[in-house]
Amino acid sequence: MLLATAACVLGVLLATQAQAQTQPQTQRQTPEADAWRAIRAADCARCHGKDHEGLAAPSIVGFARTQSRERFIAAVLDGNPPMGMPAYRGDAPIESRIDAIYRYFVGRADGSIPAGAPGSQ
Repeated sequence: MLLATAACVLGVLLATQAQAQTQPQTQRQTPEADAWRAIRAADCARCHGKDHEGLAAPSIVGFARTQSRERFIAAVLDGNPPMGMPAYRGDAPIESRIDAIYRYFVGRADGSIPAGAPGSQ
């Protein structure tokens, strides 16, 4: 019985691993992809533009290029309500992924991550 259960668990693990290896890169759970999905859910593009390079609000990519990690994170979490930037402190999907969001925009700023979903190019 124990051997059959172990074989079943091993089979499930191998099938799961094989499925993960055949999934397109855009469906894999990477920190950058997870951060990108949180950014999409927050709809940052509504003000910052499709590629977050600026629209009605300034470029997040440019901001990440010129600001420290601490300043970037404070700007996202605390916002600037008088200027129309909402605060995301207490917003679990954003707050729990803030380091990955910062790394995503720094990657966009230094060119190591292209615009769009990570892995979609």
